[in-house]
Amino acid sequence: MKTISEKITDLKKNGYELQFETVFNKAFENYKKIAIYAGLAILVFGFLIILIAGLGVVGFIGAENINPHAMKQLEAKMLQPEYIGYQLIGAIIFSTLFSPISAGFLKMCQAGDKDTEFKMRHFFSFYNWSFFKELIIATFIITLVSTGINSLFTYYKITFVGNLLSFIIGIYTTLAIPLIIFGKQKAIEAIQASISISSKQFFTIFLLLLVAFFGSLVGLIGFCIGVLFTVPFNISMQYAIYDVIIGTEAIDVIESKEN
Repeated sequence: MKTISEKITDLKKNGYELQFETVFNKAFENYKKIAIYAGLAILVFGFLIILIAGLGVVGFIGAENINPHAMKQLEAKMLQPEYIGYQLIGAIIFSTLFSPISAGFLKMCQAGDKDTEFKMRHFFSFYNWSFFKELIIATFIITLVSTGINSLFTYYKITFVGNLLSFIIGIYTTLAIPLIIFGKQKAIEAIQASISISSKQFFTIFLLLLVAFFGSLVGLIGFCIGVLFTVPFNISMQYAIYDVIIGTEAIDVIESKEN
């Protein structure tokens, strides 16, 4: 069996085939296994994030100023250059600190795919320093570039272009985090490998992630709470793309004693 480094070198040099139907079917079948558990986890983490964000807003504008007029003023301020900078910094800090939990959702996908047990504590497994430092570096770089470009175009009121460029960056870097947690690659190496490998089948990966994005929006129908259980399809798709291209069969990040 090839090592992960050998696989990456071979993929960069020789390319690979990527069938839309194969990846989509794998992602959908795996999604059905994790949808409920992942949706409940998103609900719990989402509640905590909203609580933290709410406390941040209260601390920023003061509890006595929580009213419709103050909130409209805050929205207007958010479009000013200095406040867009604050948003960028906030997005980077948020993304880097919670990146191990995002990685935990990918580990959940692997557990579902391999029919192995996944426990709630496994979401925090990647706060182990050997993984955490690489996740921090990779997430910082990706978020800085993606959100920075998006913020720039938002400032000039060209939001669509900013969102499109951010999505394209997401396509090129979609393999970076899986390469860190499954392939045990360093952050810079993972980003470089992701860009190189993804570029070989850019259009197919673009379509897969686009379908996953619109598929996750199905949950907005009705009372919108369903989106908690459709968003995991995005994660399942990212995992499926990585597993079909590179594979996780030889990698077991969480030691058996943790199971």
